[in-house]
Amino acid sequence: MIGLPIEVLPYIRGMQLALVGYSGYTKGSRVKVDKMVRLEITRSVGRVRNHMSNIMTNQFKIGNIKIAKIAKQCIEQCDYLIEDVNKAVTGMDHAFLSGQRSASNRDLKRLIKHDHDVINMVTKAVNLANAAEQSIANSGENSTRLILLTSQLVTSCKGFFSARANLLAGLNQRK
Repeated sequence: MIGLPIEVLPYIRGMQLALVGYSGYTKGSRVKVDKMVRLEITRSVGRVRNHMSNIMTNQFKIGNIKIAKIAKQCIEQCDYLIEDVNKAVTGMDHAFLSGQRSASNRDLKRLIKHDHDVINMVTKAVNLANAAEQSIANSGENSTRLILLTSQLVTSCKGFFSARANLLAGLNQRK
């Protein structure tokens, strides 16, 4: 990416808050940045999974099977998302004379915005999972709703992350 387009700058700044060393998809660091984004997503989803695991274990021990099952479903969604992130396609790793086209600034802007939105969604899921665990520790009110919201957000993030493949698919063929 040559220069720093003004409309992408807020997203890059937002990503820099989450990822130290994030510089956008500049030449020479595209693969490294892609790996950084993936690691941050899996790390954050792992935090959601840990919160839900604590809830499931504690609720199972006290006999509250309903909440334990809901937390287990959220854990499964987290596992699916982590697996999708680990197995997703990467882009921009091609030879000079291959059949792939190079990424344009427009492609990079869309990818940066998409990565920013995915990390924001995962961060919201972490906050919801933390709130659910705190709710159970305090009084138990709204805990079922918070766990279901967390599960829904992780599922949405899974779908939204898979849309990243469509962004990268445009880089696969010369047009």
